[in-house]
Amino acid sequence: MNDSQYDLVVIGGGPGGYVAAIRAAQLGLKVACVEKRGALGGTCLNVGCLPSKALLNSSEKFEEANHSFAAHGIDVGSVKLN
Repeated sequence: MNDSQYDLVVIGGGPGGYVAAIRAAQLGLKVACVEKRGALGGTCLNVGCLPSKALLNSSEKFEEANHSFAAHGIDVGSVKLN
């Protein structure tokens, strides 16, 4: 185990946690940010809001390519998911 000493330990690297850690470091504190996931940003950024919005947008584009393009004279052939 590491015996390092910190002025501040932030538990959680979500939107509040990592911003607090960055600001504390900017103010000169020695900071550790503890996060259980492999990336900072929290649920919304990594698995919730943003990824689901991207998937919804992709689904809409897929639907448009399959069913709406022809009405505008666009022939894309067979559109498939990979």
